[in-house]
Amino acid sequence: MRRREFTILLGGSALGWPLAAHAQQVQSPVRIGFLPIGSPSNTYDQSLVEAFRKGLREVGVIENQHVVLDLVWINSEPEIPQAVTELMQRGAKLLIPCGTSASVAAKRQVSTIPILFINVGNPIGVGLVESLPHPGSNVTGFSDMHADLSGKYVQLASELDRPQATVNYLWFTGWADGQYRLQATERAAQSLGVKLRSRGIGDISEVNDAMVAIKADGAATVVVQSSPFTFRHRSRIIDSAMHHGLATVYAFPPAAKDGALIAYGPDYIDLYRRAASYVDRILKGTKPADLPVEQPTKFELVINLKTAKALGLTMPPQLLSRADDVVE
Repeated sequence: MRRREFTILLGGSALGWPLAAHAQQVQSPVRIGFLPIGSPSNTYDQSLVEAFRKGLREVGVIENQHVVLDLVWINSEPEIPQAVTELMQRGAKLLIPCGTSASVAAKRQVSTIPILFINVGNPIGVGLVESLPHPGSNVTGFSDMHADLSGKYVQLASELDRPQATVNYLWFTGWADGQYRLQATERAAQSLGVKLRSRGIGDISEVNDAMVAIKADGAATVVVQSSPFTFRHRSRIIDSAMHHGLATVYAFPPAAKDGALIAYGPDYIDLYRRAASYVDRILKGTKPADLPVEQPTKFELVINLKTAKALGLTMPPQLLSRADDVVE
């Protein structure tokens, strides 16, 4: 608990669920429990929260008039259940968990108020919703589609590592969707005619030993499985890989600016901004069960040439030509 940082904007009691219309009809602000990943001191992590706030303004939802945001930054999986409990005790009438771990915990603990998740890769597989068009129950949200992109990361790594026929893969074993995502990646590798060699870690303290072992296997590149864990610890994972002469393929575009060789995934700023539109609809009385799960509409491929140079790698011209952004 001491390691978690709180940002609490206080104000009035919230309305019950289903929530009444906002604007003039709201007598006091609705308290929203928001569980972002990372740290408020990280510029990019904070920019996602600001994108959500911008989305609220775009749909006419005004902080401290229509809603009050109660933010609890998630630094590790064990903190999540207590964070959800505290938000509920403080009167949250809508929960917005970010990432699979917080979303699964929120649904497990809360059934009486709406839950709007952001950036969950496999919402059906982890039991958050019954289907994307018809979520059911009190949960809906915005998927980042990472489960469907498993083959893309294998393809990117194999383009770099040719003529090698093995792609190395690092994943977090303590994650609700980790095993499924690993299996999806194995199937993708098989369909592409390459072998996947995976190594799991249960804690960030194990990352250095994992990189040593991956390098000892003759690897030049490692695909890092997307998860809240690997997002939070991206700098440490990338730094460890670089120290051992390994290039990383990441699922979060900003990771390339943190030193990953390649990063491909949704535009998260856009995703968080769009999520605010569902807050507006829920405030006006729409049930989560009637709001289909939305998916990303914008994707980015970012390549870090500075990292390539440091590792002595030459980027294939056809790969560079597809990049949306290049870090030099």
